[in-house]
This record gives sequence, structure tokens and C-alpha cells, in this order.
Amino acid sequence: MVRGLLEYPQAQIERIFALPEWCATHQAMLAQYTEKVETVTPRELKKISTLKTPNQVLAVVKQYEHRFSPDLLETSLSLYLDGIQNPGNLGTILRTADWFGVDWVVCSPDCADRFSPKVVQATMGALFSVQVVSRNFNDLAVKTLNLPIYGAILKGENLFRSKLTKTGLIVIGNEGQGIRAAVQDQITHPVAIPPHANGGTESLNAAVATSIICATFRNAPFFRNVDKIN
Repeated sequence: MVRGLLEYPQAQIERIFALPEWCATHQAMLAQYTEKVETVTPRELKKISTLKTPNQVLAVVKQYEHRFSPDLLETSLSLYLDGIQNPGNLGTILRTADWFGVDWVVCSPDCADRFSPKVVQATMGALFSVQVVSRNFNDLAVKTLNLPIYGAILKGENLFRSKLTKTGLIVIGNEGQGIRAAVQDQITHPVAIPPHANGGTESLNAAVATSIICATFRNAPFFRNVDKIN
């Protein structure tokens, strides 16, 4: 994750604490951060890390906010997370967004803190490449935008039979309560992931559902790259 961070242009690195062997292996990457690097022992690293078994390096970085305006959503495929509170779920969703090239992830203010250690760890570095901001849904003024609003709702239309668009905002609800009523009222395309006939559980995990939905959008006919066969 620190290697990815060193390649991220917006990162404002305050300090890097690393074992001597890590510094030796990554001399070229650390060249511009020489004054900010401090070598430590395994014991010292364990004391300052939040992990029980820390890796060879730890970085202290300033939190940041991407420049964002709602009109950017009109030309992108984006996610709105409505009250995702489990740090593992949020981190996994950000990692999924990175994998599927989702342009923006907008978190409601009551989502888990994306900079908390558990979320950062769960992203496995995706936090550095996905554009994430925190906004109330009403602040997006979606009714003024030329933008379909998809919502993951149990009684929605079968996702795999829905007519999907290249751009849109996909709303994912809270793990226990789903999408709050005020946000549901503004959804134009409610969709659902149909269970198997023998399925017994009531619902899917929020991060798993997000992965399936993103995969379906990115594999819709207009996104598929079909190689020509001679």
C-alpha cells in the first residue's frame, strides 16, 4: 500500500517509518522523500502500528478531499453509499470501485470514516486511486441532472434483465436498513439481484451486492470488448 502511495501524485506524505531492509529495496521510490524517511526496528514499528503484525513500513499522510461538483456525475458511472457503517464493507466497496473503474464514490456523512485504519487496510491501496467524497444526497441535486439513479432494492427490477446505461448513479443502502426513504423517493431505476430458487438468506452483504452490480454494469453489451475472429 505504501508503494502505491508513493506513486500517487496527490499524496501529502508527512513521514515514513520503515525497516532498513525495506528502505534498501525501495531506494529509487524514496529518493524524493529522503528527509521524511526514518528507519525503525521491528519492535518500534509494532509499537506505532495499529496492526498486530505490521508489515515493513508505515506512512503518515494528510487526509485530502477531491474537487467535486454534482455535474461530474452526468458523464460517469458512480456510486452513492447511503449509510455504509461497517469499515470492512466500505473498504471492500472502494476496492471494488477501483477494480471496475467506477469514476466517483460519494459517501453520505454517516458512512464509516474512509480514513479509519480498518477502511484503509480493506481498500488494499484502492483509496489512493478512487475519487471519494462525502455529501448529503440532497446536495447532489440529482433532479437537475441528466442522470439515471439506480437503487439496490429487494423489490426492484431484475438487474440482469434491466436496460442499463453507460452513465448513472448507483445507490447502495445501509447494511441493516437499506436505502433511507428520502433517497428511495429519488431513485428512477430500482434494481434487485435475484436469488436462486433454493436461496434461503434474506439479503446479500452490501459489499458483495455492490460487486455484482458493478460487474453487471461493466459487462453490459455497450461495455464489452469483443475480439474479431478471423
